[in-house]
Amino acid sequence: MNLVKMSCEEIRVFAVTFGQDSDLYFAGNSCLLYLDGVCILGFLCSCLECDYWKKANYALQHQIFRNISNQVLMVRPGPENAVMSVFEPMTDQEMTPGCGVHFTIHYYEDNRFEDGMSVAFSILVENKTYCMYCTDEGEEKTVRFREEEVPREILENSSDIIFIQKSVSPTDTQAFKFESSLMPGYFLAFQKVENLSKLILKQCDEDHVDESTHIIVP
Repeated sequence: MNLVKMSCEEIRVFAVTFGQDSDLYFAGNSCLLYLDGVCILGFLCSCLECDYWKKANYALQHQIFRNISNQVLMVRPGPENAVMSVFEPMTDQEMTPGCGVHFTIHYYEDNRFEDGMSVAFSILVENKTYCMYCTDEGEEKTVRFREEEVPREILENSSDIIFIQKSVSPTDTQAFKFESSLMPGYFLAFQKVENLSKLILKQCDEDHVDESTHIIVP
């Protein structure tokens, strides 16, 4: 028998009881589990969440994001208290604390079986913390930053700040793809616009190799 190790810190447990008809019930909310010795599957108790994210007790700080051209993702102040994100060439000497290139990767535990890890990103720019999020601006799906701390818990069916971190190759431990949990099939990517390489959301087939969606996290 294969045993699956659970990593959740909190596990909700319900007492069960046998009825006079030898059926098994959950105590409190009488959810039928067995009927005449036959196991009935595919139901949910109303008291259980269908989706749930809880921030893990660990995070990766001071992470630098690069594209395949070795450009560094920088977040810098823009007009009207907004911030903009672009990939630019930078030397190690230029990447000083607070310059807008050091991200924190926050890991979340969830109750779903995903092909990857649930993460959120924050960054400190001019002593303000900004969180990366996905948004739909008319016909364009894109990525922005807003001033906020990432939450400890997300009790929603979807979240605009959660991305699914996926490995690009089993042999490459530094290259990843980040798929929006809010917009499945859309990945963080870079796109050249005139003389800039912008951070965008790009629709991409999971089986298609698109190096513009490869983010290097050394």
